[in-house]
Amino acid sequence: MFSLVKDKIKRKIFSWLGVSKEDFVTRREFDKVDRLVNTHQDYLNNIYAFHKLEPNDYLAAMQELCYEFMLFFDNVCKKHNIEYWMDYGTLLGSYRHEGLIPWDDDLDVGMMREDYIRFIDVIQDELDACGLDHVKADLKIDKHNLKSVRWYQISYYYPIFKGKFIGLDIYPYEYLKDYDGRDLENDYMVFSKEYYHNPDDHDLEETVYEFYEKFNCTLQRDTHIIPGVEDSRNNLRKFSVYKFDVVETDQIFPLIRLPFGPYEFLAPNDTRQYLIDIYGKRYMQIPKKVRDHGRLNRYRSAENIMDILEECIGLLKKANERY
Repeated sequence: MFSLVKDKIKRKIFSWLGVSKEDFVTRREFDKVDRLVNTHQDYLNNIYAFHKLEPNDYLAAMQELCYEFMLFFDNVCKKHNIEYWMDYGTLLGSYRHEGLIPWDDDLDVGMMREDYIRFIDVIQDELDACGLDHVKADLKIDKHNLKSVRWYQISYYYPIFKGKFIGLDIYPYEYLKDYDGRDLENDYMVFSKEYYHNPDDHDLEETVYEFYEKFNCTLQRDTHIIPGVEDSRNNLRKFSVYKFDVVETDQIFPLIRLPFGPYEFLAPNDTRQYLIDIYGKRYMQIPKKVRDHGRLNRYRSAENIMDILEECIGLLKKANERY
């Protein structure tokens, strides 16, 4: 009887979708394809685990541009005694590849709120002093919600390109005052979702103050840290890029330096555990699904792209020589 009811429901669903039973693969067919995907992933992981792959001229130039951009950021922070750490894909690339993830085209760093505010205060003067007229420093406006103000960015906008050439995202973090170990994830998601989806009702500065009151945050160093309300973790759980986490301060501070291309930049003290908390225990493996922003492919066919890259790299190297 139950089987007949189930078949009837299936037929109704198939009819509603405009498909038939024959349009769906069997479990055996699915398992066969799944095994093939896993095999290809194993091949890819073995390649990255045991071989050093050389990028072509275009990718090498794009990566050099990113490294010089990151060095400029690091120089500004050193000058003004601002602490930061490589975050998300940038930190993963540093730890897993000792440089950029081969298909990555963006840079990510984290900062405690006090340093974050200080950086925003000084960056425009540094850009002006270095003659980096095409580098824009401003708060991110989410492309899916044009009224929603997010974290701070510095981005290189080359005049002939519609979008940004490269970018560096700066995520604010907060100290928790007298954290008692309670689960904050649901409250965090509800609060940040309200801010993200109803931007007309919430000023960012006022929202940060409200966030501090609700979650008992402080600018003074304490034992635990959470992402700020503007962070990339601040949506519904199923849409969040990264999972929410309360981090022990000792996991991040004191900061260390790790290789990132030809340079070394600041990273969490316990980088391994930090990455596990974000990506899970398989963080050293290449995932089945690769995330990128599409800029590497978008610009590679642009006219005179190598000349443009050489020009931008030269400007950033000249800026870095000032420090």
